[in-house]
Amino acid sequence: MQILINGFVSGAAIALLALAFQAVYLPTRVFFLGLAGIYSATPFVAYAVLKGGGAIWLAALAGLAAAVILSLLCEWANHAPLARRRASEGAQLIASLGVYIVLVQVIAMIWGNDTKTLRSGLDAVTRFGGLVVTGAQWITLGIATVLIGGFSIFLMRTDIGLRLRALADNPTMFALYGYNIDRHRLFAFALCGFFAGASSLVTAYDIGFDPYTGLHTVLLAVVAVIIGGRGSFAGPVIGALLLGLLRSQVVWHFSARWQEAATFALLAAFLLLRPQGILGTKSRLEAE
Repeated sequence: MQILINGFVSGAAIALLALAFQAVYLPTRVFFLGLAGIYSATPFVAYAVLKGGGAIWLAALAGLAAAVILSLLCEWANHAPLARRRASEGAQLIASLGVYIVLVQVIAMIWGNDTKTLRSGLDAVTRFGGLVVTGAQWITLGIATVLIGGFSIFLMRTDIGLRLRALADNPTMFALYGYNIDRHRLFAFALCGFFAGASSLVTAYDIGFDPYTGLHTVLLAVVAVIIGGRGSFAGPVIGALLLGLLRSQVVWHFSARWQEAATFALLAAFLLLRPQGILGTKSRLEAE
């Protein structure tokens, strides 16, 4: 049972980041690797506020604000101009990778390469018989549940949520109905930054952080998107929980060094046997 709890907590953090990636990918078709730089930068902003004497809640708000602002800047200064020039998806990917590299180097120059933590002292522990749940795990589960549940309601019950789904489904028809694509793209990037910042902060509070954690974690989120289903917002959440449970089982029964092998073995199995993912549906090649 302890393995399931650990896996579910790990999967919840990955799910937040997978939703961040999907919030940009579905409406814009941008493979947003710059997200890794935003993920890396967020806890360092919070860390700077803490070191300056700020409260933990103020540090968290500063980190989230920085994540949203950085994500909006990535769209305004990089991806939107490329989209107006009808750049290919490959060009968008390379440009996004460049944003990640620049952000990581700036972080390393300002704060160094050492691993840091947002938490001081020992974490609180809750025991249920033989089960142990730490305070950081409770925070991760609580925040992930609230944000994922709130995002689901937002997509299904609000006008702007419906418009975001429409943009993801058919951008051409969306524009023909008179909606401003640029504004909705900005909103998608703001959502991306918010979810990425939340995922980064809960993970940093639990296990610490350094400038280079972003790319590895974003790749896990991409794997969750692929195995869950690239065409939906719910698929990545299911894929992330499955991935978290798998990685937890591997650590418990074998060793942490086998986590990545198991992750990409699962990815290969889905690409071979069910490339559309758990919630995906088969479609005609020309439709894709």
